[in-house]
Amino acid sequence: DGGPGLVCVCVCVWGGGAVQRHRGTTKRGIDMHVLFVGMVTTAPFQWFGAAPTREPLALHRRGWDACAICGGAERLGAVVPIQDLRELDAEGVAAILDAVRAHGVVVVKGQNLTRTQQVALTDALGETLVLPKSFEGQDPEPYHPAIQRVTNFWANGTWKGSTTKFGAYWHQDGQFWQAPHHHILSILHAQAMPPAGGETGFADLRAARATLSAPLLERAANASIRASVRDIADFAKGDEADLRAFPDANHPLLDTHVLDNGPLLYVGSPHMEVVGLETPEAGQALLTMLLAHATSPAFTYFHSWDVGDMLIWDNTQTLHHSFPYNNNGSARRELYRTQARLRLPESLAKEEL
Repeated sequence: DGGPGLVCVCVCVWGGGAVQRHRGTTKRGIDMHVLFVGMVTTAPFQWFGAAPTREPLALHRRGWDACAICGGAERLGAVVPIQDLRELDAEGVAAILDAVRAHGVVVVKGQNLTRTQQVALTDALGETLVLPKSFEGQDPEPYHPAIQRVTNFWANGTWKGSTTKFGAYWHQDGQFWQAPHHHILSILHAQAMPPAGGETGFADLRAARATLSAPLLERAANASIRASVRDIADFAKGDEADLRAFPDANHPLLDTHVLDNGPLLYVGSPHMEVVGLETPEAGQALLTMLLAHATSPAFTYFHSWDVGDMLIWDNTQTLHHSFPYNNNGSARRELYRTQARLRLPESLAKEEL
């Protein structure tokens, strides 16, 4: 039983053919297919310390011949084939949350939610966050303070210009929140996309930790990141009063996931200060090495967007990065982001304080 609207499909080892098709039936009896194009896998599926989902899920992959940028991540980007997120019940919410925990990033295809409906979905997944509008590119979505507009056009319909970009570096959302408040899910919904480019990349911080060499593990064990909103590139134009409202946050570089205790790296972004080593320069050098390791091809997944895609990811176990496209004003790249803080059992929340 995969829950309402969920397809029970198998992701195991396959190979040889250019196309593999997995098929299942939803609880409502709807015949569903997940298609893999050009994929050849020769190694067993790796969870890297994450407890698997109760029902296996297929991975969203275009195939090596179909992607301009490709990654080789083993577990990121699972498809949760729910027919309509507007009809999600408690069992469906639990299934999504478990899939995100296990896979880091999941995609639900073919959705068309209004801003109000996306906020309602976010409320169901956790505690909806509202950041200061000066942190959100000074482009608030009218009547919806929880929505961030990730788009090359202003809310009034005018083009922002060719240099507009947001999140164009590897980073985690929410690293400026102190534990346990940094357990943040991001929910991003595509409503318009350019004909090519504009992918969102993800890197697997569980896999990065599981494959880190012994010398780097030993060195990272002594260090933490110190995250300040003043050092985050996307918040550079934040109002002073908004910046003052967020004290610095500290997180160990070597951490575990709050829900299944699986080991992971927690690196924040290249703008973090690393403390606990001999000098600030030594800390920055370590952070640079860890980021290079975590974002290597073996651990990355690049999502090529279709209109209607809804991506949900767990920021504690993934980095993400927006990639360029031909932004000449002729095509819209229009996505809407919300964020939900996980509702943790009281016992787990107290452990992290």
